[in-house]
Amino acid sequence: MKVTTNGLEAFGKRWNKKAGAEVAFDPEDETLNPDAVSLDIPAVDMMLGGGMPRGRTTVVIGEPSSGKTLLAQLTIAAAQRRGGRAMFFDVERTYDPKWFALTGVDTGPEKLLVVRPRSLEQGFDMVTDALENVRPEVLVVDSIPAMVPQAMMTDERGRPVEMAKKDFRGLTARKITEGVAKATQYNQTTALVFINQLRVNMGVKFGNPESMPGGKGLKFHASLIMRVRAGKWLTTATEGDRETDEDGFATLEDDKDARRVGFVLRLRTEKNKCAPPWQDCDLKFFFSGAVDPMGSLIHLAVQRGVIEAAAGYYTLPGVDKKVHGLPAVEKAIRGDEGLKDRLVTEIRDQEEG
Repeated sequence: MKVTTNGLEAFGKRWNKKAGAEVAFDPEDETLNPDAVSLDIPAVDMMLGGGMPRGRTTVVIGEPSSGKTLLAQLTIAAAQRRGGRAMFFDVERTYDPKWFALTGVDTGPEKLLVVRPRSLEQGFDMVTDALENVRPEVLVVDSIPAMVPQAMMTDERGRPVEMAKKDFRGLTARKITEGVAKATQYNQTTALVFINQLRVNMGVKFGNPESMPGGKGLKFHASLIMRVRAGKWLTTATEGDRETDEDGFATLEDDKDARRVGFVLRLRTEKNKCAPPWQDCDLKFFFSGAVDPMGSLIHLAVQRGVIEAAAGYYTLPGVDKKVHGLPAVEKAIRGDEGLKDRLVTEIRDQEEG
């Protein structure tokens, strides 16, 4: 039996009416093709496939103080600059309005809502409610391993549970997997970001001993899994009076009086359904709240061969004379907006080709 277009439309209308909600969509419907949240950092946006994906689940993993929450703040700030709203689930109780504002986040109540759920179950109920009824552009949960099931907090009579009397092995992982699966189903147009942690499995002699809390099922529900690492320290040492490394960064060993002013945020996509996975880029972040996207763009251009590198000399597209050293390359690009646009265009042409 041949299925006609009218038959498809009738099926969709019938089930939308029966469900009391939109459950069948035209392939070109905006709900199925939401724009990603562009971070306005060319290398990062291209690595992600346009930006932080909306309508999908993202999991950000990394060591403590590696920049996981910082990446979420940059995403929130980018969405707000385009008129979007955001929700931040402060499960770890670390929200600092001054720090958020320093990184560009609008902390006004009309642009940002900070939520502190009292249990894992309440947290995921609030997440699904927000995804269904509020639909903010960005919703961040920081972090899911910090969410505690209600059964671990109080018993049936509301009394605190003594940890020595009960074993809740596996309960948190099972609840997290169920909660993330439910949130993924409710999500339509929100960039849903779960910040996760890392654990080391004891006794592993072969392979990677690292694992994510929340169970193995968590990986299946994520469209994007991004690992965040803290790279080199950025210091007050400068190229002019102190020796720098091959990336143009000075380290504290170069001068004991050098003061730390930031660090390199190292990003890598370990799963990505919106762009090729296993891409990486380095991003300079300063404690003043500023982000310098130039270094990451140069790094990506060298990786793709758009900038040719050999023995410390670099050949830029459209520039006849070779440039020596990455600091000189960065200076040349900063002084030529057209050159920067050519780099971005050539990298994107490679991806589309």
